[in-house]
Amino acid sequence: MLAAFADPVFDSQRNFRELLQAMARPMQPRELPLLPPSPAPIAPAAMAVLLTLCDTTTAVWLQQPNEEAAQHLRFHTGTRLVEKPAEADFALISEPASMPPLEAFAHGDMRYPDRSASLIVQVAGFRTDAGARFTGPGIRDSAQLSIDGLPQRFWQQRAAMAALLPLGIDVYFVSANHVAALPRTTRTLES
Repeated sequence: MLAAFADPVFDSQRNFRELLQAMARPMQPRELPLLPPSPAPIAPAAMAVLLTLCDTTTAVWLQQPNEEAAQHLRFHTGTRLVEKPAEADFALISEPASMPPLEAFAHGDMRYPDRSASLIVQVAGFRTDAGARFTGPGIRDSAQLSIDGLPQRFWQQRAAMAALLPLGIDVYFVSANHVAALPRTTRTLES
């Protein structure tokens, strides 16, 4: 069994502050201060997010489940692993090219819009000097970010979900030791 954070309370608090800043400043990559060991196919940055946000009250769906990853998550977080994307509070997407459509995940209901999934998507990399432009709460004027390894259909599906606000999903993109958040309130500007 791989270790997790050396000091679970303080280490998860440090990462939690960065995850909060990532949501508060959408599409602006932030460096995660602590990356724990992680079983394949889970990247260390994705594991840092899971260890920080998941506990016995959350349900997690793994796109590529295996026994080692399942045991690691259950042991260190107590989380419940589910078999269907619609049942998940958090979903780990380890291969974006073959991810399920966004409609497969919970996006809340009008009484409880917060009962939606948050996706953790492992991507190849970020570039802040290229890509789409974004606007919304927490972004002054606009932010620009290119996400390597994300299929174009993701953006099409997300645009279709925009009319459902306040319903929707929130996304954490992770690459190397960085995270960039895409809250449901962030909009993609037309080119």
